[in-house]
Amino acid sequence: MQQSGSSSKQPTLECNTMRFVKLLVFLLVFLGAVETPFGKDAPSFWIKNLERQRFDSRKLDQPYVLSFFFVGCVPCIKEIPALYKLMKSEFPETPLLFIDPVKEDSRKDILKFSKKLKVPRSYFYRDNFGSVSKKFFTGKIAFPTIIGIRDKEFKFQSNKFDDETASMIMDLY
Repeated sequence: MQQSGSSSKQPTLECNTMRFVKLLVFLLVFLGAVETPFGKDAPSFWIKNLERQRFDSRKLDQPYVLSFFFVGCVPCIKEIPALYKLMKSEFPETPLLFIDPVKEDSRKDILKFSKKLKVPRSYFYRDNFGSVSKKFFTGKIAFPTIIGIRDKEFKFQSNKFDDETASMIMDLY
């Protein structure tokens, strides 16, 4: 009987190990140098949020902030609510877009993630074809990546939300 109890735990352990290995490989593949042309023109794009409202950068004459994430991103769980809180309290009229470029993350996954983080789903965008992220990155994307744009130019990029990134956001104004 002890043997069957041990073997029933084995598949669960193997599943968890495989999930961890997949996540680790994914992170290693996507973490790396990210190049963004600061001071150069930001690409124009449009994308719909989870409520199907369209954001069109071509029609915008104000700063905006992009944050690229994926639902399995551990640092994002802490940083997305903090970034949302800063933007909502200090710059409530500034567009903030949390963009998930990972094809495997479904709309349902992102909705659950939004609810878990207590950030309105209207701030979340699914870039499942990578059409937006490909305009901003050459090579690999590190998660999270926060980008500030003003006057249709890149102003900053950061791979974490901290005091320095908050200061760069403040400098957009």
